[in-house]
Amino acid sequence: MKNDISKENILKKIREGLKTSQFKDDFISDYKNDEIFNTSEKSLVEIFGEELNKINGEFYYCENEEELIKNLQKLNTEKSLAKLFSPDKDLSIFLEKSGISYISEFVDSENINSALSACEFLVARFGSVTVSSAQAGSRKIFSFPPIHLVIAYESQLVLELDDAIDGVFKKYENNLPSQITNITGPSRTADIEKTLILGAHGPKELIVLLLKGK
Repeated sequence: MKNDISKENILKKIREGLKTSQFKDDFISDYKNDEIFNTSEKSLVEIFGEELNKINGEFYYCENEEELIKNLQKLNTEKSLAKLFSPDKDLSIFLEKSGISYISEFVDSENINSALSACEFLVARFGSVTVSSAQAGSRKIFSFPPIHLVIAYESQLVLELDDAIDGVFKKYENNLPSQITNITGPSRTADIEKTLILGAHGPKELIVLLLKGK
């Protein structure tokens, strides 16, 4: 009963604050993104790769499927990807061709070292990966394994976050996923003594392999 009273008092204060707030419901910025940001003349691939590297992510541009497979094998040698979780059947084909063992069911999560997923879009401006709960594996991939690998196609590259959000809305229309997330680099925090720690709330490593075309 006491908790209910406290909750109502908090909600009452919020309602009163909103009545006197200075926010304008009809506020529309007169500025365009190209007036706020300095947009490079480089390609979206170059911009995305540079921005992802700045935030401690890894980027591999693959001209063809053979190069993609070689990069997966290289990563497996360097990072020992197994036990790897890959629920996406289309992407798992690349793992099979690479000779990398994987599991398609999320079991024994403590021993899962890495995960492979697709994405909705790649946002070049920020080196970000837009994902949603509609994808195979959904939240499990984005939250638990220490290493998160993403395979995307060049056609999924956009410059702005607005473009990615618009793309998701067009793709799913009236059946939007319950979660749409923008991943910008590995999970991190600097809450303790302003010391940057990677992997605090999710994957410690984010690796994007971009396949040319499609």
